[in-house]
Amino acid sequence: MNEERNSAIGQELQQARLDKGLSLDDIQQSTKIQKRYLAAIESGQFDQLPGAFYERAFVRQYATAVGLDAVTFMQKYENEDTETVAPDLSAARVDADNVTRAGMHQTEETVADKTRSMMPKIIIGVVIVAIIAIIWVVVSSFAGSAKQESKNQSTVSVTTSQVASKNTSSKKSETSTTASSESKSSASSSSKASSKSSSEKKTNKADKVDLGQGTVSGTTVTYNSVKAPNKTMKMQLKAENGSSWMQVSDAAGTVLWNGTVADGKTQEVDIPTTATGVSVSIGNALATKVSLNNKAVDLQSSNASVWHLGMTFTR
Repeated sequence: MNEERNSAIGQELQQARLDKGLSLDDIQQSTKIQKRYLAAIESGQFDQLPGAFYERAFVRQYATAVGLDAVTFMQKYENEDTETVAPDLSAARVDADNVTRAGMHQTEETVADKTRSMMPKIIIGVVIVAIIAIIWVVVSSFAGSAKQESKNQSTVSVTTSQVASKNTSSKKSETSTTASSESKSSASSSSKASSKSSSEKKTNKADKVDLGQGTVSGTTVTYNSVKAPNKTMKMQLKAENGSSWMQVSDAAGTVLWNGTVADGKTQEVDIPTTATGVSVSIGNALATKVSLNNKAVDLQSSNASVWHLGMTFTR
């Protein structure tokens, strides 16, 4: 958006707000947009906003808050933007397939250059084959030794069968004693494993979150009775198929985190034990996934882009 149009948008929105007798704090409360961004819009300083996408989203929301038809308002100013920026083809090139491609011209590699670039890969391949051959030889050697040892043991067993029969009774006694000892050890280990498993189940159960049923009102979905553990929780904010600007605040209005999550990235926010609830403002709900202690939160935003999430905790 150009400066003249930005200034005109800001003046019209400011006048509409004054006609309604509203303050910037009132607009902030209804739209969940920070007051400094609202002031930047009114002064035409759109470069203070997070990005081009948020310019239109924030302006549209502001217009709705002061009683203007957001669609008509946006069309009025978007129709004035008729400038078309010609693509920069100064660095374009025509490749061997007679197709023009934009970008820096690249010199075609020679056969020698390609060979040099392939040498590291060839060397690595040869080294891998050599390692596999060495492992195969070592394994084959051990297998042959094991087979010969098994044959020798079989011969010794046949020649000493009579001696073994004399000691059968004493060995049975020893075996019985050993089996009893192993049984006790196994029972002890089983008891310890059962105790550990029970402890882990209790810990996992203590960390679980029960969101309950969310209700939608306007551009906000609210979960009024979230059963939460009496400890610090983790909120995961993930962006998919696009970046998303978000702000997380506790029930007292303290900002816990504010920023933009890049496409494919996840931002983790600590929710302290003292927090009785949180509110989340989302600039691109279509590309946003929210979880609390790895419990997915249904935003129920339909096709809305700017969205808000409210939670009240019961600990």
